Amino acid sequence: MSSQSPLILFVLSSAVAIVFWTAVARRAARRKEKIPGKLFEYLFFLFLFFASYFLTWAASGVMEGPELLSRLSFMIVCIISALYTGYFHYIMKLYN
Repeated sequence: MSSQSPLILFVLSSAVAIVFWTAVARRAARRKEKIPGKLFEYLFFLFLFFASYFLTWAASGVMEGPELLSRLSFMIVCIISALYTGYFHYIMKLYN
């Protein structure tokens, strides 16, 4: 692997997460339909858990270089996803 592969993974995964959750937000706003249960609340806490897990790995100092950047990219994706799902649940109130 080249030295730029983790950076490309970081940018690509962040962009894909943002595009995916933006598409979900547009679809939810267009349909104005409530989702049964508290799916987004569960996803919100699940993504926060994964972000803290990846942060723990990154802060432990076990990984260096490309491994650290790939863990940070997954942490950023989890944080982006947690922000969107929290927005859906707590602000847009897309649940019954």
